[in-house]
Amino acid sequence: MDIDNEMMVQVFTEGQNIEPFFTVPRRSDSKPGKRRNINRHHQAGAMLLDADYFNNDVTHSLKEFRRRFRMNKELFLKIVYGVLEYDDYFMAKQDCTGLWGFTSIQKCTAAMRCLAYEAPPDTVNNYLRMAESTCTETLCKFHRAVW
Repeated sequence: MDIDNEMMVQVFTEGQNIEPFFTVPRRSDSKPGKRRNINRHHQAGAMLLDADYFNNDVTHSLKEFRRRFRMNKELFLKIVYGVLEYDDYFMAKQDCTGLWGFTSIQKCTAAMRCLAYEAPPDTVNNYLRMAESTCTETLCKFHRAVW
């Protein structure tokens, strides 16, 4: 009986080291050694954009808005609201950590500036605090919404 018990214990402990029949693939952002995300403080970018162009006490005039956005403010806001109705991607959402994402005005500003100035997506990082990959995704979704 002792031999049977020892064999059962051995079989049980060996069974603990058996690989599962399937493995769940890890997400690409969970790889060991991958660098951490850069905190770009996009909420600060949203506040700067609002303070410069969209609050009641704006820093820049409507004339400067037209020169920089190549359209008047009313048309810009109509486009933002139209794109927002078409695709909820442009709505600001909270992530699982409770942080807010980019606002609809930030996303549309990034897309329209890339189109208006024929600029690459990585140029909006300084002012709007948006990564190149996010800007590229925003530009594609903006194109789908407008087209």
